[in-house]
Amino acid sequence: MGKQGNNSFMGHIRPRQIMTGALRLRATFCLGGFSFLAFLVLTITGVLLLFFYQPGDEAFISLSELNSVLPYGGVIRSLHFWAAQMMVISVFLHMVRVVWSKAYRPLRELNWITGVVLFVLTVILDYSGYLLRGGQESGAAATIGQALFTSLPGGQALATIFFGQPSSFNGSTLNMYAWHVFILPGVLGFLQMVHFWRIRRDGGVRPL
Repeated sequence: MGKQGNNSFMGHIRPRQIMTGALRLRATFCLGGFSFLAFLVLTITGVLLLFFYQPGDEAFISLSELNSVLPYGGVIRSLHFWAAQMMVISVFLHMVRVVWSKAYRPLRELNWITGVVLFVLTVILDYSGYLLRGGQESGAAATIGQALFTSLPGGQALATIFFGQPSSFNGSTLNMYAWHVFILPGVLGFLQMVHFWRIRRDGGVRPL
């Protein structure tokens, strides 16, 4: 039973023992947990927004109606927006904390790489959410993103897969909608579970 508790997935998520220093607030500043909480808020509010948001040419109009017509629609959208910004900030600060405490060193380098990928995905998700707002600002942001993609080898094909065909007046497309709502959150959620599991497997949080 002891070996099973040490080697099982749940044994890593809920270990029987943990270092006392790892329980101190300044050991983690709860930044990883806060990032995951923001992700949960984004998931819940995002599912609610799915019932009313329309990607493409109707994006800006659907969001305007959501704010003005749907009861508490503006609150749900605001929660989604601010949770996204707080997640970007908390993930960045979490990485700063890891560098400060040197928690990226062996045997934790794999989890550090996973964390870097999670940060990149978080930023991309925030960017794609901005494009789904519709309007000229999102169209301009999509144009800049496409230009960056096309500067890479095979970038034109990548830009088409990721952006679709946005206009200078609207960055919201069905392609971007699929990436933002299904693909990126799914990958992000899976990598978070791997990240949490690796923390316990590598010996838990390292006290400062």
